[in-house]
Amino acid sequence: MKSVRDIFHELVLRGVISEPNLVGCSEVDIASVEQHFGCEIPLAYRDFLTIAGRSAGKIFCGVDIFYPRLFNLKLEAEELLDELSLSGLLPADAKVFCMHQGYEINYFLPVSDDPPVFQFFEGQSSIAKAWDSFSGFLIASIESHLAQWPNLN
Repeated sequence: MKSVRDIFHELVLRGVISEPNLVGCSEVDIASVEQHFGCEIPLAYRDFLTIAGRSAGKIFCGVDIFYPRLFNLKLEAEELLDELSLSGLLPADAKVFCMHQGYEINYFLPVSDDPPVFQFFEGQSSIAKAWDSFSGFLIASIESHLAQWPNLN
């Protein structure tokens, strides 16, 4: 599996996105994310935040994944699940790092350097392990964006 750093490096080398469009988080930002999540964040997620935690061109355009927006996501995920009468579905130690349009929740449990990503869609009654790793989630997301926009700047 490619590292998060390799994934972004390849995109820059291919000319799909230029480095100035990748805006990372500072160490202070990352420390505040760790404080928020109550744990040392997995390496793959830390690398994502370091490289593109504030902005990544068209990658994740319209998706709530960037700093500081990510601080509200767990509460919003819990509110969505409450509205759907599914409260308690989200594990207590879930690190909700991404939501899309208020109906899709993505989270990981900090169990490894590149942890599996779990997903919930409104209309479902359970959560599924959608990707075996955070880097797999990232690759799938980028490929989906590239299908719409060959240039991610």
